[in-house]
Amino acid sequence: MCPGGVGQAMTAVGADFAALSDAYDDMDDLDPARPPAGGGSATRPADLAWHTLPAAARTFVVLVILSGIGAVIAVFPRTAPDPALFLFVLLAACLTSAWKVNLPIPLSSGSTLSVSCAADVMALLLLGPGLAVIIAAIGVWIQCTVNVRQRYPLYRTVFSTAAEALAMAATGVAYMTLGGTTGPFDIPSLTRPLVGAIAVYFVANTGLVAAAIALSTGRRLWTVWRRDFMWSAASYMVAGSAGAIAAVVIQRGDHWVAVLMLAPIYLVYRTYRLFVGRLEDEKRHMAEIARMHRETVAALRQASQAEQDLAKEKESLAIALAEMTRLEEARVHLLEREQAARASAEAANRIKDQFLATVSHELRTPLNAILGWAEMLRVGMLEGQKRERACEAIFNNARRQARLIDELLDVARIMSGKLRIERTVVNVKDIVDGALETMQPAAEAKGIRIGVDIDPAVGAFRGDGPRLQQVLWNLLTNALKFTPTGGSIDLRVRRVGNVGEIVVSDSGAGIPRDFLPSVFEPFRQADGSPTRLHGGLGLGLAIVRQLVEAHGGSITVDSAGEGLGATFTVRLPLAVPVERRRRARTRVPLSETVRSGSTLERVTVLVVDDEDESRGVVAAWLETQQARVLTAGSASEALDILQRERVDVLLADIAMPGEDGYALVRKVRALPDPRVASTPAAALTAFAREEDRQEALRAGFQMHLTKPIDAASLIAAVASLRQVASA
Repeated sequence: MCPGGVGQAMTAVGADFAALSDAYDDMDDLDPARPPAGGGSATRPADLAWHTLPAAARTFVVLVILSGIGAVIAVFPRTAPDPALFLFVLLAACLTSAWKVNLPIPLSSGSTLSVSCAADVMALLLLGPGLAVIIAAIGVWIQCTVNVRQRYPLYRTVFSTAAEALAMAATGVAYMTLGGTTGPFDIPSLTRPLVGAIAVYFVANTGLVAAAIALSTGRRLWTVWRRDFMWSAASYMVAGSAGAIAAVVIQRGDHWVAVLMLAPIYLVYRTYRLFVGRLEDEKRHMAEIARMHRETVAALRQASQAEQDLAKEKESLAIALAEMTRLEEARVHLLEREQAARASAEAANRIKDQFLATVSHELRTPLNAILGWAEMLRVGMLEGQKRERACEAIFNNARRQARLIDELLDVARIMSGKLRIERTVVNVKDIVDGALETMQPAAEAKGIRIGVDIDPAVGAFRGDGPRLQQVLWNLLTNALKFTPTGGSIDLRVRRVGNVGEIVVSDSGAGIPRDFLPSVFEPFRQADGSPTRLHGGLGLGLAIVRQLVEAHGGSITVDSAGEGLGATFTVRLPLAVPVERRRRARTRVPLSETVRSGSTLERVTVLVVDDEDESRGVVAAWLETQQARVLTAGSASEALDILQRERVDVLLADIAMPGEDGYALVRKVRALPDPRVASTPAAALTAFAREEDRQEALRAGFQMHLTKPIDAASLIAAVASLRQVASA
């Protein structure tokens, strides 16, 4: 009651094979992530046009239609059948084809299940294969066109009809080959051909439809047939057996009994409808579960995404908070730095104002004495001892002013990082003797005793001799300044391990304990008020510390308090004993230079300076040493003299109107006369920076002498240049 109808239903739906792309994937659609079975793309009823089929599927459909037409022509009966029997069987086939249900499987897009298989088998047994093919084709046409959910293209109905005709023709051939007859029937002999015919009908009917589905979806034929059709084999056997029983009853003349058999067939049909209805309910339920599942999965995905987004937001918030904290800390730090910088700037401004006032005072004080005494000398107001006193005052105040300028220049070099240290092996006794020679007259004038104690084990220092002598001279000067008349100063030099110590202690005014940390700061003085007892710029000790640290040493100060004196301790690295020692260069007083017979007799010196007074004093010093001095007020005048006169040494200022000293020496070096071009030259200038010295040497000068210059250094420089010329 089922297989034939199922087969025909499958065949009718087989024309719908392009819509069967999912092949059970309606159930698979419960998992939206699962692709269509067999790898094909699902084709919906709206996409069942002929052009949507793959080329292989279209070719197969055409072949089946042509083969079906050929089968109908081949088996078409040559004799007229019994009209009553034919109409009865045809009516039964049409009626059972109309009794169909829509299958709740992927084939449900037009896929139906009918009970017409029984009528088809009955027609085969009663009317033979030819009429059975025609009746089966008419039944499939009814099944595909009557009471359908959706009308499909004509080619699908034609394909279903042709496929059914082929399947029924193959069934007839199998039935007759196995010994089947159209009556009378012998039940024992009917079993074998009937079973074979039903099996062939099942395989042919379902195989053609499965092949069409496989070609249209790209799935394997065996997979389609096994999953979509093999389950209906039992129905084919049951329905075919029912049709065979009806044929036996009719052949025996019990037609009404055969009619009554429609009742159980209809009951089977209704049972199918009830079963399919439950299946549809189950499908709707499953679809609802699937929908809820999808919604749940989507909600979970949204929740997961929201959780991830929240985690990202938390991370971003944490980063933002960390950044805000960092920025706040940076802001607080910048605010603190700004406040500190402001306080430092305010303190620096106060120190600057104090420093400018101090500099102005310290420079104007000796300048006042110089101008006053010079004015009285100029107008002839002084005679005898007063005249000598005026000259001495002018000399001492000029030296004091020069010392202040030297200190300012040293501080400038230190602050710019251009302090030059020329390291040699320096004998300790040499620098001590040089400093004492300079300081002894001042100490004797105040009645101050200077005690010296040098440990012979000290040996020598590794450093710049003049700079180390400057350190010791500044310390002794500071001690003399703050030690009252009749006091004492002790100078001790001793060895402590690999370090040499120079200790200068005095019995003077002492240092307040709270000022000790600021002793070595520039422009700082314990008493910075206008009523202070001691002058100075407050740079001497700052320079001392910088010079000591530049030598790799250290300096400390200690004082028990005001009125209890102070002790300065300098620690310097000692020289390696095996090194060759060189005596420190010290300034030699002019009187000693003259006594040693270092005269400049028969030496011609050209002094070039646009300032008459500066030019005149240099010429006067040189003439005291029997030098022949020529003077020029400009670079052009100097060039004329050089080409007219024989000059042994050239002393030239740098800053001059028109052409400076650099241009002058370059022109001299470029003269064609080699004797004149090689004239030894020294730059005598107030430009005292290291850059100025380097520029002078690059321009062609052999020496760089800074103003003001003492007579001994001037005469020594000229003598040295004269030796260069002689060589």
